[in-house]
Amino acid sequence: MRMSTKRRTLMQAAAASVVTAAVGPARAAPPFFRLYLMIPNNQPARMIWGTLAAQQMSRIGIDVVSSFVPFTVIAPRRSRGDGKPHAEGGWDAYLERYYYNAITPTPNALFHSRLMPPSGQNFYYVNDPQIDNALDRIAGTIDPAQRAQAYRDFEKRWYDIEPMTILFYPEDVIAVNPKLRGFDFTTFNPVFYPNPEKWTIEGGGDNATAAFASWAPPSALIPMYSIGYNESNIFGPIYNRLYEYDNWENKRLEPALATGHSMSPDGKHWVISLRQGVKWHSGEEFTAEDVKFTWDTFLNKAYGSQIQATAEQVLGGPNAYRVTGKHEITVDLPAYNMLFFDWLLGAQAIMPKHAYEGIRPEALRGHAASTWLGRYNVRTSDGRSYTAQGGIGTGPWIAQGYDPQRRAYKFARNENYWKPHPGNVKTFYVVNIQGTDAVLSALRAGEIDAHDPMYDIGPVASTIDASWGRVQTFDSFKWQHICYNLRHPVFGTGVETPLGRQDPSRAAEAAAYIRKAISHAMPREQIVQEIAGGYGKPGTVPIPYSAPEYDRDILKPIAYDLDMSRQYLERAGYRY
Repeated sequence: MRMSTKRRTLMQAAAASVVTAAVGPARAAPPFFRLYLMIPNNQPARMIWGTLAAQQMSRIGIDVVSSFVPFTVIAPRRSRGDGKPHAEGGWDAYLERYYYNAITPTPNALFHSRLMPPSGQNFYYVNDPQIDNALDRIAGTIDPAQRAQAYRDFEKRWYDIEPMTILFYPEDVIAVNPKLRGFDFTTFNPVFYPNPEKWTIEGGGDNATAAFASWAPPSALIPMYSIGYNESNIFGPIYNRLYEYDNWENKRLEPALATGHSMSPDGKHWVISLRQGVKWHSGEEFTAEDVKFTWDTFLNKAYGSQIQATAEQVLGGPNAYRVTGKHEITVDLPAYNMLFFDWLLGAQAIMPKHAYEGIRPEALRGHAASTWLGRYNVRTSDGRSYTAQGGIGTGPWIAQGYDPQRRAYKFARNENYWKPHPGNVKTFYVVNIQGTDAVLSALRAGEIDAHDPMYDIGPVASTIDASWGRVQTFDSFKWQHICYNLRHPVFGTGVETPLGRQDPSRAAEAAAYIRKAISHAMPREQIVQEIAGGYGKPGTVPIPYSAPEYDRDILKPIAYDLDMSRQYLERAGYRY
């Protein structure tokens, strides 16, 4: 209770400070239009700056209706692909913490106009020819200097029209058991997740048990259905990718299920050698047929994966690849695309053909392989039967099902894993715990050993005693932003703005003015310092602040200026 009270006091003081700092000269303004803002309810600090964002929009004449909702409410609204506004069952705006699947920034996998939902991940309907052109060059350019210029062009165009309001780049702050060693990275869906095979619990002997807290329950645990790292925290330890990151510090892709590859000078022809001697948890041998099956599944629209459009953009279709040996797959891309290595080989888990091929596409998402509820039998090629209690992978941990009483997903160490286990943990749990106070109480009680960064403990990190918690910080490689439905007739397409009605050829320009107005109404520095506890940097564009692709010469801080906000709204045709 003491922690809860202190946290509330700190957060309320921070909120009051920022709201006070944000107050400018009072100017009455009519409500020009209504905007429904959904604020995810799984981060206390985000709920505060979300409330502040709504207040700031109201100060410049926008009628904001805000609500706190779980992300399970937001996800289906944004994923339908029809672009309807909130009042018609779609969405207007929401707050989000986001990142790319690959460590190398891949905005071409998220913001290209070819990647609209439901089969693509451009949930925001970004549709700008200049952005598309830059993204095509990022994806299709082999020359590093030309790609660097393409990144700069993307950043400059984004900075000019601000399809979203990038609030800040957070640091991840995580508290761990002081006796835990080997925890040296944050989580990053789907490529970084708990790696308890590297953990050592001091005093735990040779048969230690460890637990990791993850806030939101998952919606599906088949990797291609993942919508967040609340899911990759669970499925990640089960599966492997063809290439995997060595560690968080160097962020370098190293061979995993692949042992290497060759590439033609034009970047289109690839021959990938696969690791021999790897076994699925069922005992079946891993082969090139599993890679082909996985990619076939990505491309098949019947499975309903949101990565289908990106896979199709990269591969063109299933004729692009073929099995050329038991442990070799050959690929002929329609054009060079950097996403092939960084995203397809380096971020997408390989699935078992022998276990999943017989599951109907429409049934896979709800199957026990995805829910971890119940058991199912898998027949191997040598006639044996294997009983699974969740996903089947080649990874260091074997699924042991879900315990609804404990709200925990259980794992057993894979003693036949193809890599060594340097740690002493043999049993591992991912536990769903809601709330920052609850997760810190669990850590203090010895019920967990580490937690996901979504608990946002930065503002109360100073209250954690070293006897029960060690605070670790990581550059998150993520950003917090306000997302807009860019098919909304006011701040998306601009057709229902005064300027857009007067001159339809300037409708998109008017919508950009509105987004710029909202952006200048956000007190980014105060949000970072007084709500996020100083853990972060003010935001500009969706490129991680510490990434080498981030251009500090172009991307100057966006000023907090309510007068400038009003000027932008006036340019869109509104009058105070």
